Amino acid sequence: MGKNKRLAADLTRAGRVGLDSSVLIYHLEGLAPYAELTETLFSLLAQGKFTAVISTISITELLVKPFAEGNETAITVCERFLHELPHTAIVTPHSAIAREAARLRAHYKLRTPDALVLGTALVEKAKAFLTNDADLKRIHKEGLAILLLEDYL
Repeated sequence: MGKNKRLAADLTRAGRVGLDSSVLIYHLEGLAPYAELTETLFSLLAQGKFTAVISTISITELLVKPFAEGNETAITVCERFLHELPHTAIVTPHSAIAREAARLRAHYKLRTPDALVLGTALVEKAKAFLTNDADLKRIHKEGLAILLLEDYL
């Protein structure tokens, strides 16, 4: 099975997927070799083959570079992209997510941003989390399948 077909099958099977900031950055920057995979991801999402969950923490991470460069066009493109994503919930950390993030930080020694995006996915009932951070695979015991883009190359 080809890399895109494997990714498509895993995303569809999960049904609800948390998206890490890196996945969004790779897509918006057209970063090789991941852009082909992210095209598949967002095409499937547009078709409603699965739903996505994105933490507002990822918006912060996504906008740092455009703000640092003073690139108003890139800021607008990023914001429009995120807010026009179909079948996607953009979730602000609330007390249940903050609590889950604290638990994850304490148990797995995660950085706060990672704990918050993972906590968001867990609280929002995602079955998988798409990232490219292999270190996050260690939280698979939480019932959240950690899918690495690298594994689909």
